[in-house]
Amino acid sequence: MTVLQILSLIGIDILLSGDNAVVIALAASKVPPQLRNRAIFGGTLMAIVLRIVAATVLIQFLDLPFVQLVGGLILLRISYNLIAHKEEDDPNIKPSDKVWGAIKTIAIADFAMSIDNVIALSSVAEGILPIAIGIAISIPIIIFGSKLLTSLMERYPIIVYAGAGLLTYAAGKMMVEDKGLEKFHILIPDSLHLVVPIAMAIILVVAVFLKNNLAKEAKATIL
Repeated sequence: MTVLQILSLIGIDILLSGDNAVVIALAASKVPPQLRNRAIFGGTLMAIVLRIVAATVLIQFLDLPFVQLVGGLILLRISYNLIAHKEEDDPNIKPSDKVWGAIKTIAIADFAMSIDNVIALSSVAEGILPIAIGIAISIPIIIFGSKLLTSLMERYPIIVYAGAGLLTYAAGKMMVEDKGLEKFHILIPDSLHLVVPIAMAIILVVAVFLKNNLAKEAKATIL
């Protein structure tokens, strides 16, 4: 476990959790002001536990044949959605005026919106400890620094594109190394095990960047 790996996991979780802070604020909106921080803290703590448990379970299956191939395809979809400006449906949030009710709502809503995060983190990390540390650090940052993070990502879109490139590289690495494809590994030179993921990352990021810019130009022409 290295500092760079931990920082990568924190960055990925933050990139994929842009809307979670809004959900948490909404879920706690009806709690009396003097109890709101308690609800947010409790919900955040439960959300951290749920994500770590889910990642722990998921990691156990990554060594099975074709699981990494499927996980890689899912991760590709996550990478594409991250930079293709696709809107995801928010879960049905019903704010509660009770602390425990708000805690449950925050935890469940955060978990529902974070399945992609768990898959991405489990795919990139080697072991549950880096994931646990990354989640424990990133969630408080997301909650208390959401406005700053959002403004930075809007001002510097390269941050999001770099994150998508990292996820795509991880997806390609997973797919190439899948246990179910071992019989094909003999046909693929070792050098391509690195080249393929890098090529996938470059192609996806460049293709979506061009697509986004074409869409902007088309919209500007219509207006």
